[in-house]
Amino acid sequence: MTLSRFILLLTGFCCFMSGILPLRGYCMDPRFTLDPAQLQKGGDEPARRGKASRKKMRVSRRHALLLKKSAASEAAPVALQLSSSQPVAVRVDDQHIRSFWDKLVPAAGTSPQPLVFKTESFDLSVDPVRYPMLVTADGKKMLLDRDNSLPPLVRTLIQGKDPSVRIVTASATDGRRLLAALLGAGGFYSVEEQSLLTFGNDPKLTVRADFKVERSAESVMKNDVVLVNASQYGMPSRLSDYLKGQGFEVLEPFADEHAAAVPLRHRVVHVAPERQEQTVDMLLELLAVPVERQPRVELFSAAESGIALSVSVDRSFYRLGKHYVVARFNGDPITYTLVRLLETKGYRVVILEPQDDFRAVATKLLARMDLPSHYAPHVLFADAHGRYVLETSGFMLENSASNGGSVLVTDRQLEQPLRELLYDYGYQVQDR
Repeated sequence: MTLSRFILLLTGFCCFMSGILPLRGYCMDPRFTLDPAQLQKGGDEPARRGKASRKKMRVSRRHALLLKKSAASEAAPVALQLSSSQPVAVRVDDQHIRSFWDKLVPAAGTSPQPLVFKTESFDLSVDPVRYPMLVTADGKKMLLDRDNSLPPLVRTLIQGKDPSVRIVTASATDGRRLLAALLGAGGFYSVEEQSLLTFGNDPKLTVRADFKVERSAESVMKNDVVLVNASQYGMPSRLSDYLKGQGFEVLEPFADEHAAAVPLRHRVVHVAPERQEQTVDMLLELLAVPVERQPRVELFSAAESGIALSVSVDRSFYRLGKHYVVARFNGDPITYTLVRLLETKGYRVVILEPQDDFRAVATKLLARMDLPSHYAPHVLFADAHGRYVLETSGFMLENSASNGGSVLVTDRQLEQPLRELLYDYGYQVQDR
């Protein structure tokens, strides 16, 4: 039998069988049929999809660029980080929490009795060791569920029998979130997160606290505001004492390390000169530059020209092989001209005018000596964790101390608590 005859016989058999057997179960599922109209729009649909894909890609790239810029800005060094969203990993200890809460809510007294409910329908008791109970600032009870293990049914039963009980669920591994949950349910007058406090204008001390708590509406008037931090690194004790004197108590329940004192290496020199020459002498002394007072500087030598002429100036000194003179302009044009002629002889001349104050005198002298310093706010110390920074205005002389440290010359008054705090950060404060 040839192949063509076999195909004809097979086709006829199929036609015969289609009249006998129902073949609906073997037909193509209409869900998989192709609409002919779709074939005509097939060229447009991929284009729309392509445009959508390209639009999505552009959005994704723009989003990635924003993330990259954001990451770059976060990596930039700053004197003070205003906020921090990173989790603070801590080891939650019931004793630490109770000790912290007793200081924050002194009226709480002893811990409340464990939760026990006895009804006709059920008896319920909650283990006070696993689920600590605390008294809130407004006299309510707070149940701490640290690991989110309290069953929903038990929550419903507790709140149904005693709606005054506040159930707080917080992660036992994130100290900041734990404190946020406790303070949020603590019944305080005010709780502010990431609070930024500024003390003074110049010098200026800036302090950031994770939380600022006002126990009552009179807390500010009574200097009874509490700053709460979740960090494991406690603030220096002198800084806590300073804040206490300003009406802010510092509580750090998880702090187990404190900043160690830094060896003395730098100096802050507070000056209050009454005369211009005092400023000049003080700066040259700090720079260890010997100075000659009220000398006469030779302008012409008799040995060279047969004419001897010398000019009277206020100060004369040498530094790095260069000869400097300091003179005051008293309104006499002849004296002014003679002093200016000294520049033609290689002298580096500093002319002071009657209205020049400390800042002007120091600026002229340091600029003429090519020292890169100008009067501006300078950061004296900043916490590595972004919680506090102290800055004050003055002239910063880098590597001017005998041991390579810096010297800040300032006319700003530093109060004693700030001086003590500076001492912990390696600064010796002197008055001139």
